[in-house]
Amino acid sequence: MSVQQATSELKEIRETVQHVVSAMSAALGVDVAIIDTNFELVATSKTFLETRGTDLNKNFIRGVYRKGTLVIPNPGHHELCQGCRYLGNCPETAEILTVIEKKGIRYGVLLLVAYTQAQKEKFLNNISELLEFIGEMANLIYDEIQLQQSLEKEKITQQHLKATINFMDNGIITVDRKGLITQINKQASTMLRLGNRQVEQHPLKNYLPKQLITQLLEEGHPVKRCEIKTVKPRSIHCLLSANPIVVSGKVMGAVLQIQDFRDLRSAVYEFSAKHIETTFDDILGECDSILQVKAHAATVAHNDSTVLIMGESGTGKELFARAIHTNSRRNAYPFIAINCAAIPETLLESELFGYDEGAFTGARKGGKPGKFEMADGGTLFLDEIGDMPLHMQAKILRILQESVVERIGGMAAISVNVRIIAATNINLEKIVKEGGFRRDLYYRLNVFPLTIPPLRMRRQDVPIFARHFLAKYNLKMERHLESFSAESLEMLISYHWPGNVRELQNAVEYAVNVETGSIIQPRSLPASITRYVAAKKPRRSVADKVREYEKMIIREVLESCGDSVEGKKCAAEELGISLPTLYRKISKFNL
Repeated sequence: MSVQQATSELKEIRETVQHVVSAMSAALGVDVAIIDTNFELVATSKTFLETRGTDLNKNFIRGVYRKGTLVIPNPGHHELCQGCRYLGNCPETAEILTVIEKKGIRYGVLLLVAYTQAQKEKFLNNISELLEFIGEMANLIYDEIQLQQSLEKEKITQQHLKATINFMDNGIITVDRKGLITQINKQASTMLRLGNRQVEQHPLKNYLPKQLITQLLEEGHPVKRCEIKTVKPRSIHCLLSANPIVVSGKVMGAVLQIQDFRDLRSAVYEFSAKHIETTFDDILGECDSILQVKAHAATVAHNDSTVLIMGESGTGKELFARAIHTNSRRNAYPFIAINCAAIPETLLESELFGYDEGAFTGARKGGKPGKFEMADGGTLFLDEIGDMPLHMQAKILRILQESVVERIGGMAAISVNVRIIAATNINLEKIVKEGGFRRDLYYRLNVFPLTIPPLRMRRQDVPIFARHFLAKYNLKMERHLESFSAESLEMLISYHWPGNVRELQNAVEYAVNVETGSIIQPRSLPASITRYVAAKKPRRSVADKVREYEKMIIREVLESCGDSVEGKKCAAEELGISLPTLYRKISKFNL
């Protein structure tokens, strides 16, 4: 096995090496030195430098490395002394040298030097004992090197661990067997409201329930997705999982993971919103027009015909497209949606058709499949198809006719089996006449047209949507609003909804945010709605206001005096009118 040189380990434990050298020198009464693999003195006894200086014969040291251990009874006359300035006239009387080496790695040379005849005799009379002693000292130095390396590795491991847990999205805490915090990442500090305080070596029970710590460290039981909600000493609402660290049957600590409950709820909500399959039952509405559209969509869903969905922005065109896909034979394959208006023209082609490696500067290595390839076997929803550039329309037409797609920069035609559902919020027929949309593509897309009525044409569905969105945002925002006041609901029904269902959803979200009571009042609706309804409301004349006021006064007096004949006489007297006049007004105001 080849021998490796370690160049810096001795210097890293220089202080320990110096203690070993000093102890050896005092015990043996000789000079001692340790030289590293760079031929530099790492540690020496007190008089070594005064006697020898720092001048070292490198060839001599190399020779020691070759032999491993060397006893020189006549320094200055040994073959390795060639080239030394003390050749033939060395002040030393004897030397013992050994290589500090373990597992094929050299760390340096340990040198013992005698200057007197008595020291020399002591050396030569006790060679075996000295070599054993030197070997033990070399082992001691090696052990110290190993300890230092272990400490360095532990530091690096700790830094890696710290970097890793700080990289994680969830909060991570580690504790020792006493429940003291040993590691905590930034996310956990934020969730526990700790700020920038250093909490290592603080008891975890100061921040989380004590019974949980007992379950972990004393009983050794893991904790699985436990909801923690505290007010004191800090307001905390999180989901916690933890596992004890068990060594030789004893609990030596634990690792805890915490998730902010609000973030978790939001993530679940977003995931559910995106990944739950949409059916026709999910499309709200009871008016005849929407029920008829749903019936037509359910009919075409079972076939592979191309569908063109038309309707204003916010009417739910994508919702219909997803429901058609869910109820089709393709529902086991992907539903891929792309908004042709939202993607820059320069990127739309690569998004739809993909590209091969090297097709253009910045192209991903290995290329990238387009949306047509990703939707193979399933449904591709082309939203806002009316905004697609003309040159792209020709390529879409070819795919519809031939069922093949070519990547940008590619040479091969890739077969695709995709159902197209397109949607637009503009009048495509008009755009075709103006030359902004290909006539042949329009006819290919318009195989089965569906027109979704705007919300202003289905006002009876407004309360259904409003209550649905109220329940949704009550759950999302942890509110407990009961309903809408009659006046608020009347205003929502009266509004013209240019943004359709999406605008209604935003209006309800706004109201849930600002309403302070349990019933949504008109004051909590967006200003655009209240202004519109106020402007459309017919103005009352002065005479109407006087009649309304007169009616209110008569009702209050009648309620006070009673409905009997005597009560009516009393009321007429109080109002300052005759009894027949009072009877006429009661009839007039339908009191």
